[in-house]
This record gives sequence, structure tokens and C-alpha cells, in this order.
Amino acid sequence: MRTIALLAIVLGSVEGCVRTMRGGENTLLPLKPKEIAEIALMPKSWDWCERGMCTSSWNQHIPQYCGSCYAHGSLSSANDRIKIMNHKLKYFGPDVMLGRQSFLNCAPGHGLSHGCEGGEPADVYEFMHKYGLPDETCMHYSATDSEKYLIKYNGTCPPEGYCMNCMKIPTSPDKPVCFPVTKMVRYRAKEYGRIAGELAMMKELKNGPITCGIACNPPFINDYIAGIFHDITNFTHIDHDVEIVGWGEENGVKYWRARNSWGTYWGENGFFRIVRGINNLAIESDCHYMVPDVSDEELVWDEKPVYGGGLFGIRPFSPEKIHREVNDTSDVTSNHDKLKKHEKRIISLAKASQDKKIYGLMLAIVCFMAALAIIAAKKLKQRRHYRTLD
Repeated sequence: MRTIALLAIVLGSVEGCVRTMRGGENTLLPLKPKEIAEIALMPKSWDWCERGMCTSSWNQHIPQYCGSCYAHGSLSSANDRIKIMNHKLKYFGPDVMLGRQSFLNCAPGHGLSHGCEGGEPADVYEFMHKYGLPDETCMHYSATDSEKYLIKYNGTCPPEGYCMNCMKIPTSPDKPVCFPVTKMVRYRAKEYGRIAGELAMMKELKNGPITCGIACNPPFINDYIAGIFHDITNFTHIDHDVEIVGWGEENGVKYWRARNSWGTYWGENGFFRIVRGINNLAIESDCHYMVPDVSDEELVWDEKPVYGGGLFGIRPFSPEKIHREVNDTSDVTSNHDKLKKHEKRIISLAKASQDKKIYGLMLAIVCFMAALAIIAAKKLKQRRHYRTLD
């Protein structure tokens, strides 16, 4: 049993949730008297979910482990902000759930994040700012990243990695085939930025949910089930991202309400509350917001739309009436000349990841062999002991 436990510890250390930190932000300056006064004038509570403006929750680790918390936290916030914006525009259609897998497939090839090996909300919003993201009907979530394209595409994203369809088509009437979809509605980040501190967070939350880094210590990961979490260990190593949907107060205790990405069976239906105003678990020190751009929707869902949809993507009803053309996905997918400068980095990252796994496996084998040697030595000692007794 000890041998098995040792192996579990070794193998468990090979993979870990990674949230990269460019600036290492986890501390805050004390509030000024003016800021304290402003906070006192804020509403006692504010919650976008209670206002009916929250979309569905996600689980980043299904169907397998993937360290994509930064993508889930930032895209959950973006989903909800798109819902808020559409509500203001009097569009009450289905919720938009942005393409997590499209991001994980394509962003690392542009130097934005390490896919399932970690990243930052700024990577997600920069990708949305430059290229946009389709909704999740383009690509279901598989908890993988661009590493699967390393051999064939040098780690860059093929067109079918961004959006695809699988059906019988005129050129294959008897057998379904899969093919890339190159024109679709893309959702972009008009702007994005970083904020920190209780007051700045509350002000920005008035515009919509935000994404914040959090330092997940064992009590939070293993022991939290409900209520207002309060860490007393002063743990500040940020390694996770969550969506903040609002704030409140209960029995004199101020709190943030946040959504995790570990499924609805975790915490308070997938959410949690944590004390507010003391930067508990560094949750107030590294937050991001974004302003969505939903202008592509107008081309398809306007009272007089100029685009309609088909098996191969959206297309204009009449080319003569197009006032803004929808471009294909060549700007984001397998453009090898454009992405050539990233190839060495992608390959080195993949090699480092592979070396890490090999090292972990070799270490596990060494530990296993050492354990067997110890067991064999004990048995040999026992035999000698019995012989002495005889």
C-alpha cells in the first residue's frame, strides 16, 4: 500500500493547474479615506445572477483534466456581458456560450496562453480583440489544446480547429464527412483591461461580471461546501481564475459572490462566497474586465438581415447589399507565414511538456523499483532470521 501511495504522490505531481502570472500581482495598497467613503455609498448588494443575467456554468475538467481556468473564468464573464448587452439592445434570444475549444485550439499558435498548461484572462481577451470567437456550436469542448496539431500543423490551428461541421453534403451524399466552416458570427472584445481593489471591482461590476485570480489553498479546494469562505493562513499564491458576479453582506460580513468552473455539484451550485475588502486569497489583486462587440449579430439577426446561415456557414442574401463583409477564418487559422515566428516556441513548449511527463514517469519507475528493492531486502532479512532460528 505504501508503494501505491508513493506512486500516486509522484504521478500526481507531474500535472498541476497552472495560472501564469506576468506581473506576480497579489498585493494591494491600503484604501484611502476617500475610497472608503465611496464604498460606503455603494449598494449593500449587487448580483447579476439575481437579475437573471447569468448564463450556464461550465466544468473545465470534463472529459479530462485541463488547466484552462483562465479561459473559463474570462469567457464566463464575457458570456454574461454579452447577455447584458443583448438585453439592453432588446435582443432576447438564446444565450451565447463562447467557444472554449476554439480558443484552446487556436490561441497558443498565436502566442496567447499555453492552452491546457495555463494562461491569463488577458490572453483570452487579446485573442477576442484580434480575431474574435465563435459560439460553442462551432466546436464542442474536449479539454484539449493545440498540442494535438503539433506534428501535422506545427502547432498552428487548422480551419477545422476553429469551427467545423459533419454532415452528408452534395459531394458525399452517402457518407457524412467533416469539413471546416469558415464564415460565422464572431464575438469580439472591443476593449479590455485590468483592475484591482474593492472599490474598482465594485465600480466595474456595475457594467457586468469580471474575472479575478484567486489563490486556491487546500482548505478552499478540499473543505469548502457552502457559506462565506475566510482564509486565515494568508495564502496569496494565485493559481486559478474565477468569475465575480456581484457582492453582498450577511450578518455584518461583506462578501464577493463568484462562479467557479468545477461543475455545479461544487460549492453553492457551482458558486461560492468569500469575504470582501481584505483581499482574502488575493482575490482583489488581479482582476480583468472586457467590453463585448456583438456587431456581427446585426448582420444575421437584424430586422432586415443581410446574411443567412447554411451548412458551410453564413452567406449573404445578395452580395450587392453587403455593407460590411464577414471575412473567412484565414486570419486565425493555419496561416504558416504569419505564425512562423511562433513555431519554435510552440515546439519547445510541447517538448518541455513531454520531457516533464517522461521525467515524472521515470521518477515513478525509480521509486517503484526502490520500493520493490526495500520489500525484497525485508523478505531476505526475514528468511535469514528464520534460518537462524532453525
